[in-house]
Amino acid sequence: MRRDYLSPMKSPVLIPFLVVVLTGFSKPANPPSATPVEKETPAAVATPSPSPSNPAVSYAGTWTVADDQSQLFDISVFPNGQAASNWTKGPSGAQGERGFWRRDGDRLIVVFQDGWTDVISKSERGFRHRGFEPGASLDGRAKNESEAKRLEGDSFAGVWCLNKEPDGSDLYVALQSSGRAMSTIGGGTEGSWERTKDGALCKWPDGWNDLIYATADGFQKRSWLGATEQDTTPPDISPALRVGDAQFSIAP
Repeated sequence: MRRDYLSPMKSPVLIPFLVVVLTGFSKPANPPSATPVEKETPAAVATPSPSPSNPAVSYAGTWTVADDQSQLFDISVFPNGQAASNWTKGPSGAQGERGFWRRDGDRLIVVFQDGWTDVISKSERGFRHRGFEPGASLDGRAKNESEAKRLEGDSFAGVWCLNKEPDGSDLYVALQSSGRAMSTIGGGTEGSWERTKDGALCKWPDGWNDLIYATADGFQKRSWLGATEQDTTPPDISPALRVGDAQFSIAP
């Protein structure tokens, strides 16, 4: 800090000198040390942390919901940020829908490739699902709404990519938790499936059966014709991949 001092008095030199010797100098006070001024910052907003009374919701897993015609389908939410549904009424048929999810506060938002957005959030009775048309506000009125139930245990519900067809395309099978099965064969074939001790057994109207089951190397599918050939060597064995487990790409 800059200081201003008084000019020396114009008087004989000896007298001021003696006065100084006899009385001593009066030590000027040290300048106040400069205290850095911190910029004022807004107070941090405390984010409530999960507690036993208010635990964070984990949405990973498979959820059963309903469309605008009250038909059940399932949405699979994967830890890798991907999501897939086995809703088969769209242009992709049994290939289902692919999308990505994110958290928005305490609700789950899934955006699918066709622009539709599904929201799952807590409700007074459990969880609620709402479906929004492309471009609609997620805070507005939903196009359809239903209860959302999480499937317990290791369910086979979802969309599966199976063997190659003779034309080079992949065979897809959509297994809904209601027991309904759809395949891409013939532009869309409907059958049924059930969980057995061996895996997911799919039955088709032409007499063929598919079994999707777990092995040490991943899932596989084996097919046979008729009800009595399950324990014989099947004519077709191929890998089975659940859509969403591996990275997929979505064309705009």
